[in-house]
Amino acid sequence: MKQIALCTVLLLKGAVAYAAGADEPNAFAQPSQRYLLQFAKPGEKVFVYERYDAKGALFQRDAATLISPVKVPSATERVINGVTYRLRGLAACPKPKITYKTQEWNCTKAAQDYEEGIYNNRASVVLCKTLVLQSRKGGPDAVSCFSLVGAGNTNDPYNVAFDDDEMVFFGMAAIGRTKDGKSLRPDLEHSAELGGQLQE
Repeated sequence: MKQIALCTVLLLKGAVAYAAGADEPNAFAQPSQRYLLQFAKPGEKVFVYERYDAKGALFQRDAATLISPVKVPSATERVINGVTYRLRGLAACPKPKITYKTQEWNCTKAAQDYEEGIYNNRASVVLCKTLVLQSRKGGPDAVSCFSLVGAGNTNDPYNVAFDDDEMVFFGMAAIGRTKDGKSLRPDLEHSAELGGQLQE
């Protein structure tokens, strides 16, 4: 029953996200399928990295072929084309064990299994965006990442996977808080609440 509820919630979330997706560069909104499709190349996986300034305007964009599979050292770390990134405002694996695929899994291994399916098996475009204007040596940029998944046909339509949201929804990551308790990711609070119900 939980598995059916999970599938229903994910389908509804995907439909809502598509309707609200941004067709233009946006520092915070989830990109639309149309936005990600502009970077797609036949037979290639493409990584797009966007930097936004403090006002939310696009500052810099780089697009390159994904030269190796995306690695997932933890629920909040991604290694893309040899560079490490960290999901913005999230903490990895608040609990060592979670319910995943109707079974109890090690949280990190569950995140790795899930992201292998998204990034390395289904995605044709991966977009990460940051408010960091210049990377610091030795420290990963804080990012939000999205993937265009699917083949774009009736049997496997395009969809936009939102990495940050999925990690929170599955209980693989927790939303960080400021010292006075304010959420670092208010945009993900609803997903945390829905996902928490499925973990009970």
